[in-house]
Amino acid sequence: MSVGSIKLVHERVNRVIGRRELLFTITHETTGTPSKKDIVSQLQSVLGTQGVIIVRKVSTRYGQRVSDVLVHVYDNEIVAKAFEPRYILKRNGLIQEEAKKEG
Repeated sequence: MSVGSIKLVHERVNRVIGRRELLFTITHETTGTPSKKDIVSQLQSVLGTQGVIIVRKVSTRYGQRVSDVLVHVYDNEIVAKAFEPRYILKRNGLIQEEAKKEG
């Protein structure tokens, strides 16, 4: 799947935590809601960053082919793991789910 046009709606720099909080509007005319992997790959090329991009929320507007995407961009993975919840890290593929031991 490919992501259509990407428009930056809002940017906030959080210097205390060391991240940028970005809100994008993504238009996807020919496909359904894009996957987080597709969004991250497109945003890496648009932003030109090698930092860690965490997709927090993808919300598709009802009846439209437009999605609002909330993204956090960190300089390194250590800071991202310190501030993001575990379930968000799992969804973005930064940590793997641990196998449960039977005993």
